Amino acid sequence: MKRTYEMAQLRRPPNRLTPAEYDLYQLEGRTWEEKAEFLGGNSTTAISSNNDLRSQALTRDKLIAYSILYLHQFPFPEIKAVGHPARGFPGAAALKSVKEVSAYLETQAEFPLFMKPIAGNAGAGSIWVDGYADGMLLLRNGNTIPVAQYFERWLCLEGIVLQAVAHPHPEIAARFGPRLATARIVVLVTEDGPLVHRAALRIPAGKNMVDNFQHGASGNLLGAIEIDTGIVSNVIGKNKTRLDTIATHPDTGEQIIGFALPDWERAKDMCIRAAPLFPGIKYQSWDIAFTEQGPQTIEVNSGGDVDVLQLASGRGVADATWWKVFREPPPRSLLHRWFARSGPWSQRP
Repeated sequence: MKRTYEMAQLRRPPNRLTPAEYDLYQLEGRTWEEKAEFLGGNSTTAISSNNDLRSQALTRDKLIAYSILYLHQFPFPEIKAVGHPARGFPGAAALKSVKEVSAYLETQAEFPLFMKPIAGNAGAGSIWVDGYADGMLLLRNGNTIPVAQYFERWLCLEGIVLQAVAHPHPEIAARFGPRLATARIVVLVTEDGPLVHRAALRIPAGKNMVDNFQHGASGNLLGAIEIDTGIVSNVIGKNKTRLDTIATHPDTGEQIIGFALPDWERAKDMCIRAAPLFPGIKYQSWDIAFTEQGPQTIEVNSGGDVDVLQLASGRGVADATWWKVFREPPPRSLLHRWFARSGPWSQRP
């Protein structure tokens, strides 16, 4: 009865936790205070209702975001080419058709390349390309894909960015192999300025070309990062049918838990300094890679999935710091007002 009552309470705003998410976060046996800090994927604060909708275009379009970072001299993997009928980027080849893309890959491209849609998210359409031959993209995981199939799909929708593949910092490569592991660093923009709120490390494993976790289904790992020290304090991965602690990397056998990320302070400072460049976005999720040249920005999102942060640390994101910045939107009707629970999220300044 208690479980049923609590699950019913947590389905109400602001948490909007589904029964599946209640089980995913293994909330059974926790205190009510701990449970109430978890947000579901449909929570309005989790999906950035506190961000200015007009400003979100600055982050949803990667070329716009990279242009802002380029202007202010923040590092990111070099853009070699842009596949789009009309758009381009300073110093990058402008490829307006599949024919031009194919010619570039055959005669000019320096491999490996990382390709991703200009407006993609959650890793959709992102591929690591090791070569090109006979009209086929040769992918890092050993698969191939016809260049026409890939570019006709994404070129007509939003276009493609072709970037140089950044090489991981030697300490990262020694533990995780020759691929980038990116930190999801959440910055909250408060009245007193930006602050780093939470962080998680997405760790690639197996033949995966990207480090997305997908609740463990991808085979990658997910680590919790201690904000003050940059130490990876916990790592989880899929163990048969459930998420479990994974102390060592499955490919290298190296210890992960207790590992201090290189250049962590530089990475945090970079996010703090860059945050004001995206005004109107109070909830910013920065994906930072630790490369041999230092921290580099992979992308910035307005909002972002809270699941990686909550799964990695085992703690909900909606703590006291969170509610100092955000508020649950006011109910639209008497019914919504009745449905919403009271709490710090409902207090209006």
